[in-house]
Amino acid sequence: MRKTLLYFIFFVLNFVLVYGQDVNMQNGTISQCSGTLFDSGGSSGTYANNENFILTICSPNAGEAVVLDFTSFSTQNAADILTIYDGDDVTAAVIGSYSGTTSPGYVVPSNASGCLTLEWISNGAVGFPGWEATINCATPCQSIIPSIDSTNPPQDGSGNVTVSLGTSIDFFGSATFEDSGTGATYSWNFGDSNSATGQNVSHTYSAIGTYTVTFTVTDTNPTGCSDSVSITVNILGPYINVDPAGEPTSTYTIEQLVEDVLINSACAGVENINASTGSNFGSTNGIGHFISNGIAFPFAEGIIMTTGRADDAEGPETGILSSGGWPGDLDLENAITGLNVGDTNDATFIEFDFVPLANSISFNFIFASEEYGFYQCSFTDAFAFLLTNTTTGVTTNLAVVPGTTDEISVLTVRDNLYNSTCVSVNPNFFDTYYGSPNGQPEINSPIDFKGHTVSMEASSPVTPNTTYNIKLVIADDGDTLFDAAVFLEAGSFNLGGDLGDDITIAAQTAPCYTDSITLDTQIPTATHTWFFNDTEITGETASTLDVTEPGEYRVEIVLGANCQASDSILIEFIPDPEIIAIENLSVCNTTGSTFDLTINDTNILGTQSAIDFSVSYYTSLADAENGDNPIDPVNATSYNGSDGEIIYARIEDNLTQICYDTSSFEL
Repeated sequence: MRKTLLYFIFFVLNFVLVYGQDVNMQNGTISQCSGTLFDSGGSSGTYANNENFILTICSPNAGEAVVLDFTSFSTQNAADILTIYDGDDVTAAVIGSYSGTTSPGYVVPSNASGCLTLEWISNGAVGFPGWEATINCATPCQSIIPSIDSTNPPQDGSGNVTVSLGTSIDFFGSATFEDSGTGATYSWNFGDSNSATGQNVSHTYSAIGTYTVTFTVTDTNPTGCSDSVSITVNILGPYINVDPAGEPTSTYTIEQLVEDVLINSACAGVENINASTGSNFGSTNGIGHFISNGIAFPFAEGIIMTTGRADDAEGPETGILSSGGWPGDLDLENAITGLNVGDTNDATFIEFDFVPLANSISFNFIFASEEYGFYQCSFTDAFAFLLTNTTTGVTTNLAVVPGTTDEISVLTVRDNLYNSTCVSVNPNFFDTYYGSPNGQPEINSPIDFKGHTVSMEASSPVTPNTTYNIKLVIADDGDTLFDAAVFLEAGSFNLGGDLGDDITIAAQTAPCYTDSITLDTQIPTATHTWFFNDTEITGETASTLDVTEPGEYRVEIVLGANCQASDSILIEFIPDPEIIAIENLSVCNTTGSTFDLTINDTNILGTQSAIDFSVSYYTSLADAENGDNPIDPVNATSYNGSDGEIIYARIEDNLTQICYDTSSFEL
């Protein structure tokens, strides 16, 4: 009889541990998916002093995990502590330790057993109300892999989206689910207090800045299973943004500026990168990475080198920049006409060795200075791009006005519209002046300099597979006042193998359909494989390719076992306008007549849209070919013509006015 009673008691206790509703903190292991877990004092009492319990809670159902939802929690702070482990004993990883009113909240295990282990230790002081937690079970979270598949405008090479203020951005997202994505929700946080739901959404930012866009995918599991992925969006205003390089918080080191921003060749042997600026002498950092909207300032991205503080260059023009106070540069003083040793101050330079693949190199730059305007007739700072063939020792300054030998400075590129006390010099290479007299409003300046040149190209013939050194250097001349800067366009330092920017209608670089484009890697000694829309072009293995069809072209280049590169380019053509038909015009009048020339508009256009193409009339073929001296459209409807007179018609595209067709008819 005693054995039967003991067995019955054991059975009842075991039943309670598996299926009971409420549990007080104790030593042991329980398996249940409902009820409430209390401290040792139960639902109405307080826990006792000097307690030390370890309780493991598991789900009785295979493939499920126990979930605890703490609805109240109050213990003696930092003295009576509940520690929760992610597993079935105290050797598992600690989820957290809790005391005072810091509640564990909603606790879900991530281990294979689906169990949680709780360790409770109280001291010998006063007891507090303790805790209450609802016990549930749920299926463990499946793996969710969210993806921001694409954006429009597209992401750049760093995975960021950079657009001008007011531009709408399209985001396209998806996710891969371990089990099922049925009922999943897709949410976007744009980082500006705005959000949206759905896989594909659009958003327009209302303020310039850098934003983190987070895409979160959540499935239907009641535990709230989700995962997220983020990208960075740069919203640009009319002013450039500058990030000083090489500092602890910088995006780029000096080496990365050269290799990842400036150079555009996967095979270029770049080494021995060196730089110096004010921060090398305890002063300001004159080297930085900049981005812009590519509208107000010609370059969308690049490197800035200045004789002052790089991030002071952010627009608008707010007054004369004159920071500095560090040494000049001897190489610059030896290279520039009229400079003596010791003349320069505040020198900033970047130099490196490289091995060109092609027989020429080039890169794009803009020079800016605070001396434009008032001082452009008498003072100038100096800069140079010193290219040295390390085999011959010959050094050439590439910073010259294109087509001349003039070293670029305020004195050699200026417009007397902004200072009439001296004549203009190479004014076609000067771009914009901000301020009085005659300049643009200073608030419109994308950079904090009084004026800047147009984009110019520095170029030089080189010997392929020969080591060269280039030193890009700028300095103040004679004092530390009136800063100057050089902006180098990202990706423009072409050592060979680059097909250039996309040629598109939107960029106004597309040719007419009847024209052709020659692509050239400038590496004739390399092995080339050309592709058109991902299909190999049979027989095309030269370094050049003549293009007459729109589409995406790609070239794969092999120049030795350790040098393989590829580049692609999108090419568009402007549809050629065509004069579909044309008729002679006649009237029954022997004393002279007026003609409505525009009667031929419909004949000329045919099915071509009048929105995309324009028709005009001329009295000579030369004028029609050149688009000069058209008959006034007002007079074209009542043109005073003579018998037998020949009128010439021209149809041209409205976007570029480059592509046209001509024909003639008789009156």
